Amino acid sequence: MDWIEENIEKIRISLQEKSLVKALVCYLCIGMLGVGALYWVTRNLCLAWTEVVAFRYDRAITFHSLGEGVWSWRGVGGKEKLILTFVNFLYNSCLYLYLLICFALVGKIFLEKKIKPAVSAITQGLHYINMGDCSHEITWRSQDEMGVLCKEFEQMRKTMLKMKRDQWKQQEEQRKINAAFAHDIRTPLTVIQGYTEFLQKYVPRGKVTEEMLLEKLETMHQQEERLLRFSTTMTTIQKMEKWELSGSWQRVSQIMDQLGAVVQGISQNVDTKINLITKIPEQNLLLDVNLLTEVFENLLNNALRYAVQMIQVEVALSGSDFTLFVKDDGPGFSDRALRSGVDTYFSEEEGNMEHFGIGLSVCKMLCENHGGCLTLSNSIKQGAISAATLSVGVESR
Repeated sequence: MDWIEENIEKIRISLQEKSLVKALVCYLCIGMLGVGALYWVTRNLCLAWTEVVAFRYDRAITFHSLGEGVWSWRGVGGKEKLILTFVNFLYNSCLYLYLLICFALVGKIFLEKKIKPAVSAITQGLHYINMGDCSHEITWRSQDEMGVLCKEFEQMRKTMLKMKRDQWKQQEEQRKINAAFAHDIRTPLTVIQGYTEFLQKYVPRGKVTEEMLLEKLETMHQQEERLLRFSTTMTTIQKMEKWELSGSWQRVSQIMDQLGAVVQGISQNVDTKINLITKIPEQNLLLDVNLLTEVFENLLNNALRYAVQMIQVEVALSGSDFTLFVKDDGPGFSDRALRSGVDTYFSEEEGNMEHFGIGLSVCKMLCENHGGCLTLSNSIKQGAISAATLSVGVESR
């Protein structure tokens, strides 16, 4: 019995993994075998019943063949005649009856085993999605077309869930930006307000010397410039958030030439040595090269602020992940910078009004728009490493 159960289970699993057409053909073949067996058994039983009735009436019944499956009889009682009529009908029509039953059963089993579970999983998943809940997995483990369809719906669900999470993250990031902006502009506004009230109060009384007046005006001018820089920063962030991808096929050599042009342009004004290398074989990649150069410029400028003598830039490709590594020989990222370095307005330089900490946050934003990410780490030996990853298309050979 165990052997039979094991083989039945193997057949069931095999049918479950077959495509819809192959599974339907297999179900029909199994059904046809059953129909053939039942047809043979029924015909023999009909013949046996006829022989039993003939034996009971001995010579009172004349049984002879009028053609396949057709008999005539005489001298048979009403009850036995009714039985023989039914047996005759069954003998001639059982094949069509069994075929009809076979098709009905095969259709029902096919729907129950191959169609309904997948449809049920998809329907339930879509029900949750319609309610705004994308966390419920759409599962139907099969290699047939319905399994592929479920996988496509599951991929759609994951994409929608990722989009919702990204949207939530963007909203949270926007709230942080607004909070940071409101917090940071409070200081210059307070300074300007205080000096304005001071001047309005004491200038008419002649208690403010020309030197003091110029000093206060200079301080107010600095705070005004700071506010303007904040405004420019907000404009830059909004511009990066709305960056529309414009991908195009580029040869690796063309990409490296454009990155090399950025290095050459920046190297004109600095003494730091910048090495640019790649291990990617010559091939076509689909990406937004303008976005890539924007990310590269920001990472390079950030590295230049901390590098001592040299910056090493390496470009790598793993599957569809195009990664740009920028390593400097400076002190490396602090623990705080590793945790919050990509946050907007993050800066460890207190009182520095020239740098508002948006370079890495812009890079993170652009990388995520390109399906990638930005990670920060420290070298084992010395220096900080910024790794910008973009999801790119790779031309198949």
